[in-house]
Amino acid sequence: MLNLLNFPLGWKQLLPFRSPASREVHDTWRLKDGTAVTLRAARTDDGELIQALVRGLSEKSRYHRFFSPIHELTPRMLDRFTHNAATDAMTVVAIVQQDGEEVAIAMAQYVADPYPERCDFGVVVADEWQRSGLGRKLIESLICIARAAGFERIEGDVLVENVPIHRLMRDMGFGFGPHPDGAYLSRVKKQLVAEEWKCTPLTALVGKADRVRIAAT
Repeated sequence: MLNLLNFPLGWKQLLPFRSPASREVHDTWRLKDGTAVTLRAARTDDGELIQALVRGLSEKSRYHRFFSPIHELTPRMLDRFTHNAATDAMTVVAIVQQDGEEVAIAMAQYVADPYPERCDFGVVVADEWQRSGLGRKLIESLICIARAAGFERIEGDVLVENVPIHRLMRDMGFGFGPHPDGAYLSRVKKQLVAEEWKCTPLTALVGKADRVRIAAT
């Protein structure tokens, strides 16, 4: 399933005439080479952006993320990935600008299973952007959002053959256990008990409706 985020508002964001785009919750992160990457929640009109990311993956990367060499996402999967609610399902996309256009270079999701006990997550990074630290940044983002939404634990399925993600999971404090589907998979788990790093502005995605639900649990 896996391949291989301070929230002070700037003064410009507080101006009454700001554009809709400036009001969108996002996080900006720079790769080691200086490339600016924007992390934000997937929007309902991001279907083709996400589809292009999946179509551009190598067969190996698609298999590591989806356990299948699928060429593109089904309409049902796209619908799931583009409709967000922090206590139900959340997709974060990593965007760069290329020739004046947004291009998705990675994405990460979690899905409640069930809320608030745990959420299952998955991450994929475009082949040419792997080994840049982006996978870790996305996982950190999901952890921050999931904890803010009230989840107790985050879990994921990892192919045993995917050695780099095993190393990353151990480095991030995930525990490993057997998987009921067979020895070719591991189940990774992490309790969401305390903030471990400077968290992402994306925690603001946990909106009023989510907080009401959290308070009721």
